[in-house]
Parts: sequence; C-alpha cells; structure tokens
Amino acid sequence: MYSVLNYGHMAADGVRMDAYARAIERAVKPGNVVLDIGAGTGIFTLLAARAGARRVHAVDPNPAVWLIPELARENGLEGRVEIHHTSSYDLSLPERADVVIADLRGSVPTHGDHFAVLRDAKARLLAPGGVLIPERDELYVGAFENDEVAAWLARASAGFERRGWSAEAVRRSVSNTPVADGGRLRASDLLTTSAPWATIVYGEENGLLEGEVELVARRRGTAHGLAVWFEATILGDLRFSTEPGMAMVYSRFILPLLDPIELEHGDRVRLVLRVDEQGQRWAWETAVAAEGGATKARARQSSFFGMPTSPEALLRGSSSFAPVPSPLGERAREILARMDGSRTVAEIAAEMAARPDAPRQPGHALLEEVRDLVARYGR
Repeated sequence: MYSVLNYGHMAADGVRMDAYARAIERAVKPGNVVLDIGAGTGIFTLLAARAGARRVHAVDPNPAVWLIPELARENGLEGRVEIHHTSSYDLSLPERADVVIADLRGSVPTHGDHFAVLRDAKARLLAPGGVLIPERDELYVGAFENDEVAAWLARASAGFERRGWSAEAVRRSVSNTPVADGGRLRASDLLTTSAPWATIVYGEENGLLEGEVELVARRRGTAHGLAVWFEATILGDLRFSTEPGMAMVYSRFILPLLDPIELEHGDRVRLVLRVDEQGQRWAWETAVAAEGGATKARARQSSFFGMPTSPEALLRGSSSFAPVPSPLGERAREILARMDGSRTVAEIAAEMAARPDAPRQPGHALLEEVRDLVARYGR
C-alpha cells in the first residue's frame, strides 16, 4: 500500500503533474461534479476544487485519503470535498460526475484492476458526455544495452555461483520475469528503433494486449533486454512519454532476454508481445536477423516460467477446480461468522484462542489476524 511519502513523490513529478493539472483546468467547469479515483493524498481533488467544481468525490481504500479534508481546510476549499474510504466498485453517487480523474498505473498501464475500474466508472459513475481523464495510452518497445541492468539481473544467481554452485534454474527464472527498471535505463541505452505495439483506450474493453513489430539496430552493441514504456494522452493534445531517459515517478518495464544478443547496425529485431490487462501474464518472442536475412537468434519467453510453481498450485488456479477451505480458510470463516456486531475484536480473538484447534501462534498474532479481517470485511 502506498505511503504518504509515495504519494508525495507522485505529486512532485513535474511532467506528470503538469499534464494532469492542465487537463483538469481544461475539463472542469464551475459547478461540475468531479470524481477522483485513487485519490491518495488528493492533489487531483484539490486541483478540481480550485478549478471550480461544486463537489469533488475523492475515493481510495488507502487511509491516506483522510489527509484530504485537512488539506482542503488549509487551502480554503472546505465543504466542497467528500471522502469515500472505499473502492470505487462499492461507490454510488447521488448524481453522476461530469469529470472522472484517475491515475492507477504502475510502471506500465497494465496494473491490477486499472482498466476494469475505469470501465466501471464510465458505465456507472460518469454522466453521459462526461470527460474521462486519461483518454488513452500507447505501449512502446525497444531493445536496450545496459551493463548495470545486466549485472543487477545477474545478482540473482551470482551468490550461488560465487560459492561453486550451478544456478541455471535461477538465471532462467529471472530471464522470464518482467521487472521495473528502477530508473536505470537511459535514452542512450536504446540499441534499436522503437515502435508502438498496443493501444489502451480507457473506459473501453481492451482485453488481451498484443502486437508484432520490427525494430532496426541503430548501432553495434549487446542487447540485454527489451524496454517497455508508454505514451499517455491525458486529454486532447496533453501528452507525456515515459521513454528511457525520462526522470519520472513511472519506471520503464524490462523484459529480459534469455541470453545477450550481439547486434550489428541494420540487424532486424522482430518481436511479438502479449500481456493480459492486469499485467500478470506476459509473453514475448524475439527473432533477430542480420541485414542479409540470416537468423542470428530466436527465443520465446513468458512470465509463466518466471515464477516457480507446482502441479498442485496449477490445479488450484484452474477454473474447473473444486476447492475446500484450508485450515487458515476455516479459521477466517470462523472469525467472519463471529463478526455479528455483538463481539469486540478482542473478544473474537479470545474465542478463537480458546478453541481446541487454535493455531500455535502468540495471542497478539491472532489478534492481528482478526484485525486484518475486520479491516477488509468489517464495517
């Protein structure tokens, strides 16, 4: 869960904030109702109120949202902001919003329920003809060379190898794991041309994102991976890009290569990329051909191979699997059954601790387990 400091860093991103602030100023008219989804500490909420909104609904399950009323008072906007400490899925409004604002991206836009949240908001909470911010994102890809990133990825297996162990299984897993670059990629690291491979239209059904592109090597070098970034269209001509070299709150996404590939000027790199809309399942195919047409390298990779699993875990993930509760699930069910309004949190924990099948854990741990379930499912 993001901290207040995390939200502060987001608000301090000048490129991102300039685009959103201009979009809010352009879209919000005096008297409008505005919905800020994933409001955090409320920078978009305050901008909408300052632009003349009659009412701004700030919604976020993160408790950081409770800073917004204090900030509104500090800035003379008290009485125009309403806080909803919940998910937008559970939100209903007395009147639909004229403008919906959100930024629920991670390093790339395919992040959790981002797309589904905005589809739901457009269908239920946005007035007909209303404005949804942002409008769209376009995903880009390019092959990069960066020794620091290569060494950073190699650290996963280096500890084994320094002590004389083979760790090919670790290296192979890392090579199939997409990861944020942490600001390590520079513009000069791009070895090839770049190209867009998928478009996201917010509020619409996007489904599986996939695309095929051909890149051309611009210089000789060693390709260590593929960099994925996005160009955002916030509203109309208000745009920004998170391409390598941009110092922003968004990182680039790295799709490692199984093995480094030596490129010469003019080599062709054909890529096929796929990702589900939650960003959990990535697949990327790489084929490199010399300028004359000879194949130099070919690989098929997937995040499926990046995380070790077992046949039992795969079976539990199947839609045809008929599950029964684990001991932990049984305990959660017992705790939830006791949340009937007549018992306190401490009383529920004490009752659970007195059961013959009580878990072998300290009483304070069981109390925290009850508190966690109350935070998630209680009211």
